[in-house]
Amino acid sequence: MVVNLQLVARLLCPSVFWFGLCGLIPAIYALGCGENFESLAFGISALCAVLLAGLLYRVSRQARLAVTLRDLFVFTVSLWLSCILLAAIPLWLTLDDLNYAGAVFESASALSCTGATAISQLDSRAQSVLLWRSMLQFFGGIGFVVAGAALLPSFLLGGLNLFKTESSSFDGQAKLTAHIKTMAIGLLLWYAATAVLCTFCYILAGLDWFLALNAALCTVATGGMMPLDSSMNDLPPAVHYCAMVFMFLGSLPFFVLLASISGNYLQVWRDEQVRGFIKINLFIALLVIISLIFSNGYDLERAVRVGLFNTISILSTTGFALEDFTLWNPFATFLFLVILAVGGCSGSTSGGIKVFRLQVCYAMFKTQLTKALHPHQLIEPHFNGQPISSALIRAVIMYFVGYVILLLISSACAVLLGLSLPDSFTASITMLSNVGPAMGPDLGPSANFADLNPLLHLLFAFDMLAGRLEIIPVLLCLTPRLWRL
Repeated sequence: MVVNLQLVARLLCPSVFWFGLCGLIPAIYALGCGENFESLAFGISALCAVLLAGLLYRVSRQARLAVTLRDLFVFTVSLWLSCILLAAIPLWLTLDDLNYAGAVFESASALSCTGATAISQLDSRAQSVLLWRSMLQFFGGIGFVVAGAALLPSFLLGGLNLFKTESSSFDGQAKLTAHIKTMAIGLLLWYAATAVLCTFCYILAGLDWFLALNAALCTVATGGMMPLDSSMNDLPPAVHYCAMVFMFLGSLPFFVLLASISGNYLQVWRDEQVRGFIKINLFIALLVIISLIFSNGYDLERAVRVGLFNTISILSTTGFALEDFTLWNPFATFLFLVILAVGGCSGSTSGGIKVFRLQVCYAMFKTQLTKALHPHQLIEPHFNGQPISSALIRAVIMYFVGYVILLLISSACAVLLGLSLPDSFTASITMLSNVGPAMGPDLGPSANFADLNPLLHLLFAFDMLAGRLEIIPVLLCLTPRLWRL
């Protein structure tokens, strides 16, 4: 076959097994809290994952170990899909008001770090369920491929191509070491250390340890699924400032951050993408703050805190709710609509289109403007001080075309399934961009997705998966071209 399905099964086996064992963490916690039924549900979920891993091992023992790029694309999509379906099992078993489609939506939202929720009355839910949602965001933030690269045998990895199947914006030139396993372990250590530091900061800001831990897992993953119905609204201002710092850090390229920590201290500021992301945040936040002061009568501190928080929350695709920005002045609402799909930097936990793609497009636009005036002038677009290759230009164009196609199809399907046009369009954008809050009349920042019908839940779950894998891997797996010579 063109795709070696036995090899894909062999790659899936250890990843699914370890993911299943992670389900024992909330199971043990549930026992300690006296949540016996929830503990049983998580145990069943872990057992299902282990049984699936055993089946995959049985069918893949004779697998040919020559890894191709097609195999890696199928492996990545299959791994994410398997984990979404498995993670939904305990949510479905423990929550009486959630059907399996709703549970799949919830697990897809958590693992893709989108932040939209199909669960209402979070304050009254079992703590083990809330912990599981936060853990899923933490796993999804770093990505299963990075975790797999740290766990799988080196001869099965397929080199840096493995990273590119999960993020088409991965920059192989930014790698820290020549050994992919060492690089993956370094990323995991940085990610875990950030979560520990964020938890400690939240405790200092006034949260109890359980809420601080859950909030930290949501923040560093830029997931945004707080274990509270009010999200960030009823928490102290100190918590908001802590969240801003760690949301922003989660939006920066991991490799650039690690290079800076390793001794190249100015590497962060030298990166054109990082500078662009900082400028966009400051510019949009400044406009929002001014509009809140003059149009909504906010005092300076509240305007700065709320305006900057929501700007970082949307641009980082975290999606934390702090007030309903659709109820502010029309100008501020328009600004958030404009930045809804932008996202953070490539190589970060953020979703969205990514700043570097917009910068590449802008560089090409400026070059073409110059050539329109001087057709014979030899000039080419640059990014980060280097000429932009034709391969990168093709990749950016392919991403944008895929994004628009999926956005139009998803919006049309949502309208056919009963959503209003504003809800359908903004919900499709926020799902494909892994942001969280929509901007329609029924699905605004202060609303949830609990009342949608099962088909809409499955449609948006697909959008979130496609957005998290940056469109191309999912589209490839749906095209006959991948499966034939």
